[in-house]
Amino acid sequence: MIPSSLLVRSPNWLGDAVLSLPAVASLKAWLGPHPLAVATPRKLSALWRLCAFVDRVVEIDPPKSVWQTARRLREGGYAAAFLLPNSLRSALEARFAGIPTVWGKAGWPRSALLSHPRLPGNPGERYPQQAATYLALAEGLGASGSLAIPELRIPSSWRQPLEPIIAFCPGAEFGSAKRWPEDFYVALARRLTETTGYPVRLYGAAGDRDVCRRIAAAVPGTESLAGQTTLEEFLASLARSRLVVCNDSGAMHVAALLGVPVVALFGSTDPLRTGPLGSSARILAHPVPCGPCFRRACPLDLACLRRIDPEAVFSACRDQLGLSTALSS
Repeated sequence: MIPSSLLVRSPNWLGDAVLSLPAVASLKAWLGPHPLAVATPRKLSALWRLCAFVDRVVEIDPPKSVWQTARRLREGGYAAAFLLPNSLRSALEARFAGIPTVWGKAGWPRSALLSHPRLPGNPGERYPQQAATYLALAEGLGASGSLAIPELRIPSSWRQPLEPIIAFCPGAEFGSAKRWPEDFYVALARRLTETTGYPVRLYGAAGDRDVCRRIAAAVPGTESLAGQTTLEEFLASLARSRLVVCNDSGAMHVAALLGVPVVALFGSTDPLRTGPLGSSARILAHPVPCGPCFRRACPLDLACLRRIDPEAVFSACRDQLGLSTALSS
């Protein structure tokens, strides 16, 4: 039975939230005229406000108590909730909010709090698998959809004028095993600026300030804005860039979501599992016997990333920029 209103609890990480968008769009199509709200950490609200299929964005701010969040959710009087995080806390918040029907992925001990625990969705042959798993959970309720990028409300100011900027996002919150080496970013930045004339601008979270500062200091004309932008400003900057070079990170996912040409460098993770939506990304990965290991830190020599040569990445960047092969000579 289709509920009269639905609250979707967003994932807590930027990349995961982007990968959940097709599933949430399919739920809105299933609901028809009934309202769909998304409860999200405030740090991700700018992403959800871009989504034409979301009727309301409810900001929640951990580490507030479960009771405080539940009171915030209770204000909406929602008929049902759909939980994308697998946490016990998200189920407690929905239950304490008095939401009559709570759907989510089955798991101990939170299944006892769910009205209809659902087995993990089968992604089948669809790619990326994480986005397909979210979509399969929604399909289990009766929704149907695809992994195409859903309708977004992109401000016109984000598209014009297109800046001659190459954006580097060398961070990855998951850990160092997802980060292409700093000296490789330096070599690539020098090659790109000397060859194309486009300046490189570095972006990242507060924790990326040091690495971005060092890369910028090593390449004349390069600027770092790491830790200086809101999510909305970050999204707007990427949307106006000619190219984004990054690791498997939230930056990769939002750049691909916005249709910006991307060169993404994969290390400890699997692009079949957590690759980006859309077709604007060029993924580079070097198979190694120990990978994908999904570790936060490499106990060996980070061969999976160190064997992705800066010259190969430069070639991929040139292709993504649509530049003549003569530039590589």
